[in-house]
Amino acid sequence: MWNWTRSSPLPIFRGRNDAGVALPGVLLLAAFLVSVTGWLVGHTRTEVALRAALEQSHRATHVAEAAVQSVAMALGRVPDWTAVDALDLALECRPAPAAVAAMDERQERMWLQGEMAATSRWGPDTPQWQLIWSCHADGLLGRWPDLGAIPSVVVWVADDPEGDARPLRSANQRLLLTAIARVGADARGEAGATVARAAPGAAIELAAWRVAGGS
Repeated sequence: MWNWTRSSPLPIFRGRNDAGVALPGVLLLAAFLVSVTGWLVGHTRTEVALRAALEQSHRATHVAEAAVQSVAMALGRVPDWTAVDALDLALECRPAPAAVAAMDERQERMWLQGEMAATSRWGPDTPQWQLIWSCHADGLLGRWPDLGAIPSVVVWVADDPEGDARPLRSANQRLLLTAIARVGADARGEAGATVARAAPGAAIELAAWRVAGGS
């Protein structure tokens, strides 16, 4: 008599390496964290740089505003405003105690004049900017407390359009002023005003005030 027993199939075990399966996921997570960290660092640095540039621009604008006010006060002591390109303020600027931020006066005037020409409707009476004073923040404000280069500032004057086609001759005791200040290579501030007086020797009136900040 046959004693036959059907053999049950042996279970087949396929080895599984949990570490091998998990490793790609760990690498992907690590790469993601590295990329996120890099983005956060870059974003933070950019934000800090933008904030610093904006702060410098505001400082440059304040310097430009102070320069316009100083020139306006000095103009009050000038008896004759007729020859706009020959105004003598007798306004000194003491030597700077440290390096002064670079200022390309010629280029700045070209930009100002180009902007005036582009927006002007006065034709031959379009104001022509004339250099009237240049200084720096330390000489303007008495002392510049920040480290680094001292901001530079330049002020231009022009005849207010009178319709007489003589942009360098003022007949109505009314002048335009624009000041540009530079703090470092990129930060730039601008301020302007229209000053007027009823007659030579009379008190100066501030007819208009303009402020612009930029880089």
